[in-house]
Amino acid sequence: MLLGSTLITVIGLASSVQAWGGLGHKTVANVALQFLQEDALAGVEAVLAADGHKESDNPSIVDVATWADAFGRKKGGTFSKKFHYINAHDDPPFECNVDLERDCSEKGECIVKAIANYTQRLIRPSRNVNDTADALKFLVHFIGDITQPLHTEDKERGGNGIPVAWNGNGNKNLHSVWDTNMVKKLAGSDNEENLNAWTDIIVNEINNGSYKPLIPEWLNCTDPRDALNCALKWATDSNSFICTYVLKNDTDGWELSGSYYRGAAPIIQQQIAKGGVRLAVWLNQLFGSGEPGKLPLDRAQVIIQN
Repeated sequence: MLLGSTLITVIGLASSVQAWGGLGHKTVANVALQFLQEDALAGVEAVLAADGHKESDNPSIVDVATWADAFGRKKGGTFSKKFHYINAHDDPPFECNVDLERDCSEKGECIVKAIANYTQRLIRPSRNVNDTADALKFLVHFIGDITQPLHTEDKERGGNGIPVAWNGNGNKNLHSVWDTNMVKKLAGSDNEENLNAWTDIIVNEINNGSYKPLIPEWLNCTDPRDALNCALKWATDSNSFICTYVLKNDTDGWELSGSYYRGAAPIIQQQIAKGGVRLAVWLNQLFGSGEPGKLPLDRAQVIIQN
């Protein structure tokens, strides 16, 4: 303890900073929730319950998954807007990479340094319980944000300046389509039923399906004591999809709801899964007895085995 058959298979057949939209962020948190060890879960719940700004009596990480977006729109929260992304000044589709010195401001206003900063605030928590809760809420959100490829790219302001169409509506941009439209088409509207259904699909793929052999690679850097390096690796991983798919072709003016979406959907679901397992392993160490790279069985599997 540092602090004291899938939906994708079916689909294959057939100026924003809010990565993944509400449902996507909640699903990252809900996937993580299934893999939290009991000691870590108790610690996380205690911090959120003590939060003087909480909106319900016993909030979970799912309940606070979109807090950072709402906070950034408030007068006192505008400082955090630049923490949601890092603008990689690379050259897609020919070269994709993230360079911390080149791409993060001198003030450290980027998602890589934000994850490192708020992780450190949980390793050495403030006596102010609200500050500790804020650090946790930021991490829950940013570990989701960093898996959205366009939150790791500078070209056309992370795709905000690339006009596209969606279901015949030409008043869209590439970034917003990745953030919300494709997630909604993949998993449905932001409600509890769709949240639980998508979580179940992803968790099953992690436990028994196509994601299971990929978990060691996804978790090859998950030590909070090395947070800056790990966050940079996560950003680099997400940024690689800019060249291999997101901006592989010039999408200016494209209708994205057809073949482009069908290629993007598996990437989106996999990135949501990555965010969930990384968040779980991170929190298991910050609040419990977890180890880097170790993803425990989800609680449903534990019940079955016991």
